[in-house]
Amino acid sequence: MYTFLTNNPRFREFGKRFWTIVILQLISIVNCSISFLFENILKELTAASLLGKIIQVAYDVSIYFFLIIFISSWICMCRVFYIIFGSLYHLRKKRFIKYTKPVAWFYEKFIHKSFYEKNFRERNSLAFNSFNGIDEQKMKKVKDGGTILILYHDDSTYSDFVLNYIKETIQNGETVDFTTTYKNPVEFCREIPDSDVPQITRRLSIIDCFSSQYAFDDKVVKYSKQDYSQKGFRFYNADSFAEIHTAANNSWYRFRKLCKSEENLYRIPHRTIYDTLSSLINFSSEELYFLFLRHVLSSEKSYGMISTIIEPYSLKNDLKNGLIRMADIVLEYENNSFKIIK
Repeated sequence: MYTFLTNNPRFREFGKRFWTIVILQLISIVNCSISFLFENILKELTAASLLGKIIQVAYDVSIYFFLIIFISSWICMCRVFYIIFGSLYHLRKKRFIKYTKPVAWFYEKFIHKSFYEKNFRERNSLAFNSFNGIDEQKMKKVKDGGTILILYHDDSTYSDFVLNYIKETIQNGETVDFTTTYKNPVEFCREIPDSDVPQITRRLSIIDCFSSQYAFDDKVVKYSKQDYSQKGFRFYNADSFAEIHTAANNSWYRFRKLCKSEENLYRIPHRTIYDTLSSLINFSSEELYFLFLRHVLSSEKSYGMISTIIEPYSLKNDLKNGLIRMADIVLEYENNSFKIIK
């Protein structure tokens, strides 16, 4: 039962905030008890006018304090359930009011402009030189958007490939979201020469799902990320599939501002990289893993984006086969070279 509760995202999400609500409720109850105590004392001391007035003021203050704390605890409770509902049924950690009816209807009807979503700059070239041994004609399958699945062997080191792939993508004029769940993002940042940092960080967003699950209270990771943030790296912290989705949405608006700064509202071609996303299954569920991927891969393809999923070849067969069915191109990575599976 413990394993079920701790692995179930519904209970994990609620548990993170449950104690805040409990503490607020306890404070309000204790304060209410003190107020009633003051009331009883006040009745006994009506004859003593000065002391009675003092106790009367204390009684009034405690009643108001009780009401504030009690109402705050219920507001906090509603907020928690609102976040949980958004995470489970909208796959967003922070659902804005504009997504809620009837505000959503009004927003779509009178405020929202779809030009940026519907129009993006065409890719002049694919920039797939990092895929050693793969025919460029094969990769043209995803020129206008699609999914590439890379299955790496456990004894293979693929970090150099990821770095080169991101560098050549940015040099090609595209933007990149790099979601890391299995490795510390600081390791990736260290591999980038200082001379390349300004160019890369301008068009790269790092969605860090490693620190929240594996770093715990390690200050070294925290301080290292702060140092790299000062150099221009943009980190978006996440601890669940819903938070990754929210972080990607925040990155979306970041690159939209980049388009405005370039005085070109046509959306920049974009690529997403999900590094060993399956490692989050231990903190969530296989159901949410596939739910997240089915949504984002379909959405990203419709926006003309290229999604790259990197997973171990040793992944469970049912999970691996599900990914293969979703992907447009499937590659096996071993000894710094690729082999086409699909």
